[in-house]
Amino acid sequence: MAGLALAATLVVLASMLFGPFPSPPWERIVAPAVKATAPKQAAEKKKREVAKPQPHLQPQPHPQSQAQPQSQAQAQTPEQILAEALAQAQAKAQAQAAAQPATQAAVHYEEHLPAQAGQPENESSSHEVRGRVEPPAQFAASDPAPPDPQAHPLARDAGKAPRMVVIIDDIGDHPVMAKNLTELPFPVTLAILPNRPRTRSVEAMAVAQGVEIILHQPMQPGSYPRVNPGPGALFTDMDAEHIKTILRDNLAQAPHVKGINNHMGSTFTSYPEGMAAVMDVLKEKGLFFLDSVTSAVSAAPEAARRAGVPFYRRAVFLDNVRNVRTILGQLKTAERNAIKNGRAIAIGHPYGETLEALKVWARERDSSVAVVTLTELGPEF
Repeated sequence: MAGLALAATLVVLASMLFGPFPSPPWERIVAPAVKATAPKQAAEKKKREVAKPQPHLQPQPHPQSQAQPQSQAQAQTPEQILAEALAQAQAKAQAQAAAQPATQAAVHYEEHLPAQAGQPENESSSHEVRGRVEPPAQFAASDPAPPDPQAHPLARDAGKAPRMVVIIDDIGDHPVMAKNLTELPFPVTLAILPNRPRTRSVEAMAVAQGVEIILHQPMQPGSYPRVNPGPGALFTDMDAEHIKTILRDNLAQAPHVKGINNHMGSTFTSYPEGMAAVMDVLKEKGLFFLDSVTSAVSAAPEAARRAGVPFYRRAVFLDNVRNVRTILGQLKTAERNAIKNGRAIAIGHPYGETLEALKVWARERDSSVAVVTLTELGPEF
């Protein structure tokens, strides 16, 4: 006992002389953590106290819920009230979604260019990419893409073997692809984009090879400006003279074309005044119009009739799905249309899958269907 008393006395004297001893390591680790969490715990406790339902702050019950016993409503915690409100909001949103008509989620099949390919690469072009253009109110930009057009037999095709035309759009950036297409064992019509770096050289190559070419004229799509048709495009806010000037400029870059077809253009081809201006230029130059049919309400047929412009119509898009087997199936669909109606026009794009499918089809195709050019096929009217 005397020894313990002596030790305690020495500890007290040491504390008085040298100050308190340092805390053990475990206390230096645990104590700060406890100190750091204390304010957080206090804040959470205060939050719970604030969130505790107060008689004068109780939410008023919905008229439909007044039939519930008052004791049951008072027994609900704030968390239960919040969960019930969220469930009701979610049920309402689902009911509204179910009541709305189904809309097409997929991108229109006219929008086949990747984003960068829709931008002008020739900076010297006088046709700049434009700002937002609002189409006329009667041409809704959100209209779903139209189904394949329903073709009908023409009197001029009676007694003839079924005939089919293969067209590849978007040529102008793809000289190697254009050369490969000219080497297929059947004619392929090339639709050349204007204002592209290789527009003129591709046209010259095609003319040297004796390949039929048309101008692939960019026109305003329903999804503009999210999808840009590129330089040299026609828009619904242009007056007739502006439309004619741009089209003449574009045709001057490919002077050997036999006609034109629309690149995109679901909005513009539905615009009667704009299509009338287009047909005036085509009539002036002796060219035809091929409607790619990117709009279910295209104004092109009536405008062509009024102007006396030869008119063609697309039957099948080959490569909405970039898969060789699927493209082969579309080529077979075009064959069946040709057999049924005497003619079919199929449009594809310069994809590797499309070229591969055409090579396979060249070996497997129905030989009773002749593959011809547009001028050999002849217009609908």
